[in-house]
Amino acid sequence: MLKLQKLIVPITIILIVLFVSAPARPGYSMSQIKSWVNKVWPGTFPELEAGKEAPSEASKVQKSSQEALTDTERQILLSLNERKRQLDQRDLLLNQREEQLRALRDNIQHQVTELKRLQEKIEASMEAKKAQDAENLKKVVGLYNGMDPKKSAEKFQELEPKVAVQILLAMNQRKAAQLLEALPPDVAKRITEAIVSKAPKQN
Repeated sequence: MLKLQKLIVPITIILIVLFVSAPARPGYSMSQIKSWVNKVWPGTFPELEAGKEAPSEASKVQKSSQEALTDTERQILLSLNERKRQLDQRDLLLNQREEQLRALRDNIQHQVTELKRLQEKIEASMEAKKAQDAENLKKVVGLYNGMDPKKSAEKFQELEPKVAVQILLAMNQRKAAQLLEALPPDVAKRITEAIVSKAPKQN
């Protein structure tokens, strides 16, 4: 019995070698046959075991690499999201500042427009007043030109010196001379000095 067991092993090995070295049967690949042999006698074809371990180790390394890459990508995405948030906040602040500046500019333009309108109104009012004063002066001068010199002299003394000078300068020269003669000497002197001071100075 012991001799039979000793013969089985060499015979089996020979059959396996012949079987393995022979062309593969239709429907079975060589790798499948070697795999079956390894199941019966483990270690007969160590390259298959190494092949199994190699992909396993490679998959571990690849998985670890993928996990590390995912962590890196996650950090990059977080950084990009934070940067985007900062840029969005900055854009919001810039838009708010631009809106404030636009409102301030519009307010200043409105004030400038109002000031121009007010200036035009004041100038128009002043021109109207000048025209009215000129018209009133013309009427007063006409009255004094038609009055008796003595009677006009009495009224003339009640006027302010500035108004009196304006009327006298606008009157007919002959009537103005008669009016000055009818005035008291001190009043005539004061009015004459005022007229001289208003006359343009000659070089």
